[in-house]
Amino acid sequence: MSSLDAIAVITVKLFAIIDPFSVLPYLLAVYEEAIKEGSDKKVSWNFIVNKITIAIIILLIIFSILGRPLLDFLGISPQALEIAGGILLVYLGVDTMGGFQQLRFVRKLEEAIITPIATPLLVGPGTMTALITLSVSYNPLILIISSLIVSFLVYLSLLTGPFIVKALGETGTVAAGRFTAIIIAAFGVQLILQGISQVKFA
Repeated sequence: MSSLDAIAVITVKLFAIIDPFSVLPYLLAVYEEAIKEGSDKKVSWNFIVNKITIAIIILLIIFSILGRPLLDFLGISPQALEIAGGILLVYLGVDTMGGFQQLRFVRKLEEAIITPIATPLLVGPGTMTALITLSVSYNPLILIISSLIVSFLVYLSLLTGPFIVKALGETGTVAAGRFTAIIIAAFGVQLILQGISQVKFA
């Protein structure tokens, strides 16, 4: 497989795992809640998308370079990462279904941009595990180039978020948000089961 083919394959895989479209209802709910409360009125949608994209670029590059060596150094197996990350995603899915309860603990919109939106909702355990696994077969340069392309695609997807929501309408957006919660929780359960299935019991 040539380098270009490898970059294309990795880009598609990472973008599918990040799935920015599924996060849009959650992100818009956080944004609208902050505007309603009167705080962060000067924060624009472009500012939020830009900050999320920067966080995603940094996270993807870090795990492209240091993912596998970091796990080896800490003695953490990919299976343990999948199980722990899956539990966290299940919690986030339940919290989202309940109406974004963690917003009560967010004083500023900026606090939610990095966590939990940029990570773990976008760059979560699935993305990190994928990069760690891919680092075994591909060199860091290919992973970094793929990560930059994915970050740009995520940026475009989030930037068009308000237009997508406008097309769906308020009812459609709420329904999408509830469906997103189920997907987040289901993905968490899948990670847990996948991690457990790979554990070798003595």
